[in-house]
Amino acid sequence: MAAMARLAASPEDLATLGVCCTTGSLRRAVGLLRLHHSRVARRLGRIGRTLGIDLTEPAGLTRAGIALTTWRLLTG
Repeated sequence: MAAMARLAASPEDLATLGVCCTTGSLRRAVGLLRLHHSRVARRLGRIGRTLGIDLTEPAGLTRAGIALTTWRLLTG
């Protein structure tokens, strides 16, 4: 949860993570976020390092989605 707390300091990162976990695809996330793909990829790299999760793998996205959902439930 400490990693999620650090991530929560950036609402843009939380939004990016949420969209990526929901869509499961960088390409679809880029479309929804209306950002350049390299910007979203850099954000995901930073987010993945913060969480210690490989967000390029389906299992990593699942773990990140669980962490994000848990964070939202605990912080209301």
